[in-house]
Amino acid sequence: MLDRSAIDAVVFDIGGVFLIPHGPSVRTWFDGEGFVVAVDDDAYHRAHYEGVRALAALDHRLAETDPEFWSHYDHAYLAAIGINEDRLVDARAAFGRLFAAPSLKMWTGVVEANVAGFARIVASGMPTAIVSNNDGTAEAQLLEHKICQVGPGELSTVVCVVDSTLLGVAKPDPAIFTPALEALGVEGDRALYVGDTVHADVAGARAAGLQVVQLDPYDLHADFDHARFPDVGALADWLLVP
Repeated sequence: MLDRSAIDAVVFDIGGVFLIPHGPSVRTWFDGEGFVVAVDDDAYHRAHYEGVRALAALDHRLAETDPEFWSHYDHAYLAAIGINEDRLVDARAAFGRLFAAPSLKMWTGVVEANVAGFARIVASGMPTAIVSNNDGTAEAQLLEHKICQVGPGELSTVVCVVDSTLLGVAKPDPAIFTPALEALGVEGDRALYVGDTVHADVAGARAAGLQVVQLDPYDLHADFDHARFPDVGALADWLLVP
C-alpha cells in the first residue's frame, strides 16, 4: 500500500497526530459537572481515537459542518472515558460547553511520542510540511507546544503550515494540499500524508494523489484497506530504514 522509494516528502496533520483534547482538563470539567469519569490519563488518549473510529463508521453523507456528524465522535469519546450510556445526552451537552468556553483551549494534549517520531523524520533531512483543518491558529499552536516552526530555529523545521481557515479550503477537498506540495516542490504521488481520520485525512490525501498513513494506535481500523501505523515513531522506523 505504501512505496517508500516514492516518498520525497512527508506532510503531517496536527489534530490527532500531535495534539488531542487535554485529558486532565476534560476529567476536571466532568468532575465539576457531577459525572463519574476515568482517572487514568490513558483512557483520554484512547477516547480520541474511539471518537475517530465512530466517524469512520458513518456513510459520509454528513458534512463536518453538520452538528450530527460530531455527535458520533462525542458519544464514543464520552463512553470511552467511562460515562454511562444513560447519561450520554447530558454529558454531550456538558462537552459542548467545555469546548465553547473561551478561556479553555482543549486541543492542548501533546502526543509526545508522535512529536519525537516527527523530530526524527525532520532530522533525517526529509522535507516536511503541515496541512491541518484548523481555526487560523495552526502555526501558533505548533510554536506554543514546541513541535515545529517554519524556517530555521530551535524547533523542528517545516517548509510551510497550511491552515484551512486561512486558506479557505478544508479536507477532504484535495485543494488544501496544493500549497504544501508547491512549497515542498514535489508532485502528490511523491508525498506521504500522515493523519488520524478516514473521512478527512485518508479521503482527502487520496483525492490529491498523495500516499497516506492513518495513525491508529489501538488498531481500530483493521477493516480498512489503507496503511496504518500505531504512532509516528513506528512510521519513522519504517521510513528511515537505511
